[in-house]
Amino acid sequence: MSSTQKFKIYFGYGQQFLADSLLSYSTIREAKIHSKRVSLVFRLFQIGIISYIIGWSIIYEKGYQLFDQPRSTVTTKVKGLGYTFTDKGEKELRLMNQKFRFKTPFKDDFRIFDTADYIIPPVDYNSIFLMTNFVETRQTQSQCDENYKDVDCECQNDTDCSKIVLTNSWNGIPTGNCITSSTNESIKVCEIESWCPVEREIKNNEKNLIQNIENFTIFIKNDVTFERFDRKLRNILPNTTNQVISKCIYHPINDPYCPIFLVKDVLNEAEPDEQERKLMMMKGGVILVSINWKCNFDKSRLCFPTFKFSRFDLQFNKASAASGFNFRFAKYLEVNETMYRMLIKAYGLRFVIDVSGEGGKFNFVPFLINLGAGLGLLSVASIVADFVLLNFTSRKKFYRELKELNSNLDEDSLTSNIRSKSFTDLKTEN
Repeated sequence: MSSTQKFKIYFGYGQQFLADSLLSYSTIREAKIHSKRVSLVFRLFQIGIISYIIGWSIIYEKGYQLFDQPRSTVTTKVKGLGYTFTDKGEKELRLMNQKFRFKTPFKDDFRIFDTADYIIPPVDYNSIFLMTNFVETRQTQSQCDENYKDVDCECQNDTDCSKIVLTNSWNGIPTGNCITSSTNESIKVCEIESWCPVEREIKNNEKNLIQNIENFTIFIKNDVTFERFDRKLRNILPNTTNQVISKCIYHPINDPYCPIFLVKDVLNEAEPDEQERKLMMMKGGVILVSINWKCNFDKSRLCFPTFKFSRFDLQFNKASAASGFNFRFAKYLEVNETMYRMLIKAYGLRFVIDVSGEGGKFNFVPFLINLGAGLGLLSVASIVADFVLLNFTSRKKFYRELKELNSNLDEDSLTSNIRSKSFTDLKTEN
């Protein structure tokens, strides 16, 4: 056979394939099958799909509602009296007549901290920083020794200091002089021009740990609006007076509508481990305050959020470095034309407030869309039933021939073929 003949044969096959695949149309041929097995599969799938449409898509997922996300603003206030002890006097605190009294022979045995001292900054966007511990260093601009524990600044003579390559970890600019360390006379370090003396932090510093933090209260007012439904809500009951708010403490069961939260309760929920809570007070930590609004405006115009408190940063026993939360700030004072500053490294609890949720109300558009999408799934029942019919029944070959007829047959052959596969031949199959 020559190559030309082979080409004609293959070309003919190609034409026939294109005609059968691209230039043909398959229509649905309906046949009533009396099979208990196939009928049971078909009905079970139909019931399952209808149950999904009604139970899950429409009722549970509220497919009949139009939804809107809340726009939110948060106002916070912290109240409480904190204190730290000094090195003098008897350090005893007594609770008398529900007020704190200090039993001490010296006036300077304690230092009081109020809201202006421990809330930094006074106003922040959707967050609060509550200082629980700090390191203070009173400084003025002069020359002093560098901190050899933080910086590689040890030297033997002035020549060593003149070769120093300055990095960001240094507290000042080297003067080129090699001097004795003020904290360890056996070590010589490079002198710097800076705010002096430099900050020297004590490991596990508890001297300035502010007491009574756990008894502080946090007031959280959350105003939200659902613009699509013209609803403005807040987490405070209508007609609630300031007198009622000042006496209540939030409890998820006993008083879920009180906007006053006890720091101790927040800590206990966010961090169950007692040792971790102590370290958070000493080294700082981050707590996530989650406010979730789930509102169904078909039931009521009123809606109240749920509150959840969780630890946001990594636990100390899991963090190898850079644990806790701290930052530095300074307070400046001029005395006799000399500028001084109080450098404060503040450790504390940062409360990050996250507002989320959604509001829903009945609307025909989402209802019809979800209903139509669900009803479209009913075709899956027919597909599964056909799959079982054509693959797992004893007469599968007969059913396949019944469903597939080729219209390319001449009219007489097609009529004869149809008659030979008459519906009267379809016997009941169990």
